[in-house]
Amino acid sequence: MIDLQLTVDKVLQRWPKTFSVFMKHKTKCVGCFMQQFCTLKDVAETYQLSAEKLIDELNNVSNEGNNQRSIR
Repeated sequence: MIDLQLTVDKVLQRWPKTFSVFMKHKTKCVGCFMQQFCTLKDVAETYQLSAEKLIDELNNVSNEGNNQRSIR
C-alpha cells in the first residue's frame, strides 16, 4: 500500500507503472535526482495536488497488475 511517507524513488522501484501518475500531473519527479529524498507528501505540496487524490491514483495503478493476475 502506498502512503504519503514513501519516497518517489521507492514508489517507482516497487511499482514502475506509477510513473504514469506523475506524468499525468506534469510533475518532474520521474528521473529527478531528488526522487530518492522527496516523499509523496512533498510532491503533493510542491505541485499543489490533493494528497488524497495522488495516493488514490498511485494505489489504483499499483494494484492494476495484482488485479490482472488474480483474474487469470
